[in-house]
Amino acid sequence: MATRARRESAHRVSGCVTALLRDQPFFGSLALRLPIRPDAARETLGSDGREIRYSPDWVVNTDADLIKTAIGRVVLACALKHHTRRGEREPGRWQQASQLVTHGLLRDAGFKLPPDAEAWDGISVEQAYDRLPEPQEGEGEGSDGPPSASDGAAAGGSQPDADHDDCGEDDGGEPQQQEPQGVDGRDDDGAAGQGDSADDGDPQPRDDSSGGSDSGTPPSCDPSGTGEVMDAPAASGEDDGTGQAPADVSTEEQAWDEAMHQALNLAKAQGKAPGAVEETIQGAHRSTLDWRSLLRRYMTDAAARDYSWSVPNRRFIDSGLYLPSIRSEGMGTLAVIIDTSGSVDSDALASFWSEVREVAAEIEPERIVVLQVDAAVQDEQEYAPGELPEQFVVKGRWGTDFRPGFERLAEQGIRPAVCLYFTDMDCDRYPETAPAYDVIWCDWGDSVGLWCQPPPWGEHIRIRG
Repeated sequence: MATRARRESAHRVSGCVTALLRDQPFFGSLALRLPIRPDAARETLGSDGREIRYSPDWVVNTDADLIKTAIGRVVLACALKHHTRRGEREPGRWQQASQLVTHGLLRDAGFKLPPDAEAWDGISVEQAYDRLPEPQEGEGEGSDGPPSASDGAAAGGSQPDADHDDCGEDDGGEPQQQEPQGVDGRDDDGAAGQGDSADDGDPQPRDDSSGGSDSGTPPSCDPSGTGEVMDAPAASGEDDGTGQAPADVSTEEQAWDEAMHQALNLAKAQGKAPGAVEETIQGAHRSTLDWRSLLRRYMTDAAARDYSWSVPNRRFIDSGLYLPSIRSEGMGTLAVIIDTSGSVDSDALASFWSEVREVAAEIEPERIVVLQVDAAVQDEQEYAPGELPEQFVVKGRWGTDFRPGFERLAEQGIRPAVCLYFTDMDCDRYPETAPAYDVIWCDWGDSVGLWCQPPPWGEHIRIRG
């Protein structure tokens, strides 16, 4: 019976991920990046940002729409970094806050929620946590109470009870922290640890006849039945008592930021990007990365990516799931337009040019077209990715006009995968319509010029240092 349930549950999870790839590609592509395995210790389905674990019994007895909702919720919570931001907050209350702030986004994206699932819109997980009642207050509300409509939050029902906040606590009422992993990088049930690559071999499905939680496995907590987010696993020997290793948090968050933006690009290409989710995630992540990281992410995203069924994704095979792999066809043409007007900053230009050289060598576009433009095109060069010169000799030094560079690309019949425009934004002369390719404005200005305003289209990166 256990073997049959395991086989049936794997088949259902595989079908749900496939359906998400088709109908909700943002969520489906995020799920596709994580190993998925059965775990009888889970109440429903959860993720720690490194893998998705599911209860075979729950999957077998749950409607497919709710399984898809749980998968979508846990990967969304990880994209919002809920698995790295808990710190010393009470686990059950944090779990409830995470569900409250993600339910509305899932609802707006078209997911099916349980009838009694509440949603608080327009607030962060930390704000939701603070507005939930303290566990020791019993039935009482927190000092601030639930968000009201005037606060920009919409509640789908009454304030959640504090009775649900005991997930993950011991008998003394203190939060029960996640155990560190073993020295071999795996926890006691064979799950891949922090140092393991997803392609180095997948963990075998555990025997779901065991209902207890193994050492190193956090207790299950899912107050709304829509999937739980667990703390990111700590590196061996570096646990600080909060269930996370501080030195690894930035790396974990960076990996999710890049995966999230790639998923958004895949969804946009299919015309299925969830608008509310896109706005929320972009706002949550834009301020956390410096310009170099943003530039790398945008250029990486510009490489064509798609799903391939011809070669199955190896990380899922051992768990009985047949899912596609993500392939990348690389970048065609990269265009770089550099504002060489009299106000150009030589040090900022040198930093920008150095970063472009490194990322171009990593991504390897077919060719790189470099234009120097002030009020007119002053120079035009074409390079292979490994041929960009170390030093950049500026030509121009007159006024600024954003139109000539785009006009030259159109005249030459060049349609790049992405165009980087390095400028101080001190100009208001733009093309009347946005070009039919991605434009990234690399803005090194101080926003005090006569015309310094955000661009009317394209992505805007502020370069600082």
